[in-house]
Amino acid sequence: MTVILITGATGFIGFSVLLAALEAGHIVRYTARSEEKALVVSSNPAIQRLALDKNSLSSVIVPDLTVDGAFDTALEGVTHVIHAGSPVPHPAYNPTTEVFQPTLKISEGLLASALKTPTVKRVIITSSIVGNLPLGPPPATPVSASSRVPLPDPIPSTFDNLFEAYVFGKIIELHNSDEFIKTHHPHFTISHVVPGYVFGRNELALDATMTETQNSSNNFLMMAIRGGEPPYPLYDSFAHIDDVAEVHLRVAFLDTETGPKDFAITTKMDYDTIFDHVKKVFPDAVAAGIFKMGKVIPLPINYDSNDTEQLLGRKFKTFETAVIDVASQYLETAGHTSV
Repeated sequence: MTVILITGATGFIGFSVLLAALEAGHIVRYTARSEEKALVVSSNPAIQRLALDKNSLSSVIVPDLTVDGAFDTALEGVTHVIHAGSPVPHPAYNPTTEVFQPTLKISEGLLASALKTPTVKRVIITSSIVGNLPLGPPPATPVSASSRVPLPDPIPSTFDNLFEAYVFGKIIELHNSDEFIKTHHPHFTISHVVPGYVFGRNELALDATMTETQNSSNNFLMMAIRGGEPPYPLYDSFAHIDDVAEVHLRVAFLDTETGPKDFAITTKMDYDTIFDHVKKVFPDAVAAGIFKMGKVIPLPINYDSNDTEQLLGRKFKTFETAVIDVASQYLETAGHTSV
């Protein structure tokens, strides 16, 4: 029997993966830090619409994912693990203790617990394209999910900058997982799913305010269509949330013995087209001042994720689709039914 454990189910990517897994008929268990957090998932309208069998979805409360043995109980009987629960930068977070350190500790603890759990066959870790890119100017040569950035010497132990803490966490985690495989020769395989900025409908955003403030990449897209500007330049490479969820499941059940083990989901887009897409589909909302042209400063990169499109058997969803999905959800949750 296949049982999938998903971490980060109260986040944008994790919840989307959880939905996709349930829709595919899998038995899913998810971690939450409290009963209140678990209820955010189980009571969500998208979950309720699935009308699940009572055995299809369950939660396990893990108050602190960073402590030794945190996942021991959660992994009992689990065959596949999708770890989407690494922290993402938030203005209120301490860069070192709430972004960098947990990124490494949670992953290390999860793999250590999996090593003690004979039923585990596969572990999928959600990374980011920043884990394959050095800080500073992007390299001129193409980068892929298999690329590794040389570790700094010495490795920083503290950070004042959220973005740097996030990037170094992703870079080092990739190296740590590689080293774990070499050192422990685990009975399970490990792969990374590596998305760019993730845009698309967020089923956790239940009102208009949440569509703009939920801690996800969608915040940047909403700024751009509501007259704002993200606080820093953004890589000109994105992933549609639907593709991200599907690839996680495809990779979870993929035999990686004869092919790539890490898969990126990212495709080029032009931020200057954002408002063109909005005006074409929602002209009345633009005329009413609901949507206003914002500004995004692009940071060009050369990233190759063709092998993931081959895995899917199709092209990735377009940037236009993501923009329309996000704008449509905002109008829907804001009650603008006439525009």
